[in-house]
Amino acid sequence: MLTHDELIFCLQQKYPDLVHGVDFWVGQSMCPDTGQQTEAARIIAWHADGQPTDEEVTALIEQYGEAARLHVLGQRAREERDRRLMAADAMFYKAMDTGDASKAQQVGKYRQALREVPDQPGFPADFTWPDIPDALSDQAPSNAQDTETQTADT
Repeated sequence: MLTHDELIFCLQQKYPDLVHGVDFWVGQSMCPDTGQQTEAARIIAWHADGQPTDEEVTALIEQYGEAARLHVLGQRAREERDRRLMAADAMFYKAMDTGDASKAQQVGKYRQALREVPDQPGFPADFTWPDIPDALSDQAPSNAQDTETQTADT
């Protein structure tokens, strides 16, 4: 199902000078109970010349839909990587505060592995998050220990 961000990406390929939230609005229906998207995103309002027809939007989605999906997956993965880097910063400061140079060095290697995530083959649709070294698990924030494989379905 086409998401809000994917439709914006598709539209911006044909209309690069238009700004979502200013020149056009895109929306999607959500279930009030679950917060899940219930139907494909659509144009809600168009405030610029030359609003695309439904057929033109469909053609844009067919042309750019896969690129849009990968773009959005990449954005989400980079946001998660940045969250994990901030957690690693906290681990580094804890190691430095305790004077443990070995742990600080391990955090540095972990941080480098996080920075290299976008270079993995298959990114952003299929890649693996680096593991937090076992020696650092006592310093990791509880939500930083998720080391699952990222796939397009997650």
